[in-house]
Amino acid sequence: MKAEIENIIYNYADELKIGGQSESQIPHILIRVINAITLSDSKEELRSAINKIAEETELDKFFAYGYGTHHFWLKHRRLSNGEPKEYRLLKVEF
Repeated sequence: MKAEIENIIYNYADELKIGGQSESQIPHILIRVINAITLSDSKEELRSAINKIAEETELDKFFAYGYGTHHFWLKHRRLSNGEPKEYRLLKVEF
């Protein structure tokens, strides 16, 4: 699998000075996603790992993600309304 970071990573906890609240989970969630990408050998393994991360964290609150035929993508969500940002944060090709 080939992973590409396509945009900057936002750490809203620093920008909004919200220490200790749920926004401070963003870097930890992203690290788990990157580790899952690194450790997965197939689309199915990655899908399973991402589902587990979504169950155990607030992945869906802070990130939008999906799968194409040959790739996985991840975007930041806007904290103001939960809508995905325009540009992808990362893309993984299978």
